[in-house]
Amino acid sequence: MNKDRAIYKDTLLDHFKNPRNFQRMPFGEDYVTARGRNPKCGDDVEVGFKIVGNQIQDIGFRGRGCSICIASTSIMTEAISNKDIIFAKEVFEKVKSWSQAKAVLPDTVASLDAVSDSPARMKCALLGWNALSELLSDQ
Repeated sequence: MNKDRAIYKDTLLDHFKNPRNFQRMPFGEDYVTARGRNPKCGDDVEVGFKIVGNQIQDIGFRGRGCSICIASTSIMTEAISNKDIIFAKEVFEKVKSWSQAKAVLPDTVASLDAVSDSPARMKCALLGWNALSELLSDQ
C-alpha cells in the first residue's frame, strides 16, 4: 500500500469515528434537507443546511451507515461548510467525475480515493454527496 493510500484510509477511519457536523436532532424548518438511502446495506443519511445569501451555513448530517458512508459525508460537510453554492456544485461535479474514473479529486476530499478500487464501496461513499446534489439542483 502506498503512503498516500494509508493516510487516506486513516483519514476515513478518523471521520467515521469522529464524524464532523453530525446532528442528533432533526433539522429545523429553516434548513433545506435531502436524504440518501441504500436499502441493500442499510445506509440512510440526511443532509441539511441553511442558505444565507448564496452561502451554505450550519451544514450537518444525521443518520446511520457504514464507515465509508459516514466518513464520506463527514468529509463532504467539512469541504463545503461556509462556502458558496457555486463552489459546492463544482466540488460535487469533481467527485462525480472521479467516481466515473474521469477526474482527480480536489485536495479537500482526496482521502475518498481510498475507496476508488471498490465499486460497491463507491456507492456508499457517494450517498451523502447525492443528497447534496439534490439540494444543490434546487438552487
